[in-house]
Amino acid sequence: MKRVRTLAVTALSAAVLAGGISLSTATSASAAMTGGVEQTNDESSDSGQDKSDKSDESDDEKSEAGSTEGVDDPGELSDEQVDNARTIIGVGKGADLSKQAQKIAVMTAMQESSLKDLDGGDKDSAGTFQQRPSMNWGSKEEVTDTEYASKAFYGVDSGSSNPGLTQIDNWENIKPGDAAQDVQRSAYPDAYEKWEPLAEKLVDENQDVDDID
Repeated sequence: MKRVRTLAVTALSAAVLAGGISLSTATSASAAMTGGVEQTNDESSDSGQDKSDKSDESDDEKSEAGSTEGVDDPGELSDEQVDNARTIIGVGKGADLSKQAQKIAVMTAMQESSLKDLDGGDKDSAGTFQQRPSMNWGSKEEVTDTEYASKAFYGVDSGSSNPGLTQIDNWENIKPGDAAQDVQRSAYPDAYEKWEPLAEKLVDENQDVDDID
């Protein structure tokens, strides 16, 4: 075996010195003649595994759309999150909607965007409610305006052709998470329910917000 390897290396060296093959070709030839495996193949295999792992991580992240998991005190939220919650509540008050409706809207935005006005999301989803322009929720500019997005979710004065909360039959008497799902049509229908306690606190603590017509 040692003699075979010696002959292979000698032949390879002669070929390189003669300028007949490139360095990368020489490496490949060396692997073939000595029964070895090229490092680039190992790296490619590892890269494929990494991509698979990242894909799995991405799927896991999608299943937990809200990123305020574990927060149960409104005081732990950022100014941006509280401001968006107040806008959602203000729009609900301006439309003479109950605290129940306001709670459903806030818990929906918690799950969809963590109460943040996101510029993007899954496919063309955007804004606090992750509404899709391609699904007739409004333009990109509109759905990233929390006031407009709230009106679209509630189903009041938005111009969206999709049914909002107030167009859902018996929405006042079904579970808040189910009502949210009836509007959003999410791939994760049970994800809204966990935000109800925090949303209820936010609504109760922010009734001082001005009505938004």
